[in-house]
Amino acid sequence: MITSFGVFVPIIMGRGASYRTGLKVRELGCKKVMVVYDKGLKELGITDVILDNLHNAGVETISFDGVVPDPPDTIVEAAAALAKKEGIDGIVAVGGGSAIDSAKGINVLMNNEPPIMKYFGIQKNLKKGVPMVFIPTTSGTGSEVTNMCVISCTSMGNKDSVVSPVCVGSLAILDPELTIGLPPKLTAATGIDALAHAVEAITGGQANPLSDALAREAIRIIAKWLPVAYRDGKNIEAREYMILASTYAGMAFTNALVHLGHCIAHALGASFHIPHGIACAVTLPEVIEYTSKTEFKKVRMICECLGVDVSEEATAEAIGETARKALRSLIKSLDIPNIKELGITLEDAQKLAPKITADSGMALAPYRITTAGVAEIIKHAFDA
Repeated sequence: MITSFGVFVPIIMGRGASYRTGLKVRELGCKKVMVVYDKGLKELGITDVILDNLHNAGVETISFDGVVPDPPDTIVEAAAALAKKEGIDGIVAVGGGSAIDSAKGINVLMNNEPPIMKYFGIQKNLKKGVPMVFIPTTSGTGSEVTNMCVISCTSMGNKDSVVSPVCVGSLAILDPELTIGLPPKLTAATGIDALAHAVEAITGGQANPLSDALAREAIRIIAKWLPVAYRDGKNIEAREYMILASTYAGMAFTNALVHLGHCIAHALGASFHIPHGIACAVTLPEVIEYTSKTEFKKVRMICECLGVDVSEEATAEAIGETARKALRSLIKSLDIPNIKELGITLEDAQKLAPKITADSGMALAPYRITTAGVAEIIKHAFDA
């Protein structure tokens, strides 16, 4: 088998690493940067610390605090217009995946004319943007190390991605101290998002030795430390391991991509506006059980990483069932609701099946699944 893979973004990590932001931004040659974040981080005081750090390093800043979940193209385009008007030469994103995706979208439009929807898909010839520094405050999306951004298209009512070198950061700063204030529900949702990245990367059609190694370690860490971080959000060791696992999983899916689980999550998120991590969680066990028909060796690895024994004689079906039960048990321990508990009817959820099978991510599913098959997965997961 011939395969290719790579690691894209330099990283500095450790407690207090964010205090190096100003120094590192200045080393990139930036004199005036746009700092991208949401109002909630401002209220927590996190962004003020970053802004002060930049100012103390002699870097001028302009703030964009209009980040919202599932960043809409309209907001990204407005922020990009402001960035160009102000003549910025760098971007610093502070927050979760929405802040980092917004920053990437802004960068796409720095030297490429809007609308951003023109650039959905794989883009190899976009004009370069400006240096970007990503400082995650959640442990889930892994967006700080990926080459893509996910944007909500308001005119089409769906989500899509720009995949381009213009979306690659110049530096990721991983400071677990910034994740201490993450509430339990967000800790659970973002942690399961990272888990979904890892288990889908390892079972998809573009898996490779690097993505497998990163995904396996991410699963091991998440299985051990996510419940700890959920129960005790001030446990700095758990937070440190989780931000590392999120980055490992981000690197894994950047190299291998994701498949059916994220296709379902994108449709659920766009239609019902539920958090992405929750949308990933609701069918993740059933999705991995589905993959076991052909990827049972990989699903066995997942079981082992989750700390679940599988007999040498186990069939592909038995391995898939074991993985489903183990994943569902982990998800339940984090009090993540199922589809029914989210207030979505089975009929409405199953109506999304055609949109799910039309998602481009289905090309990496381990084997072909019909619209009826997707509807069946949703049915099994509905009140699980």
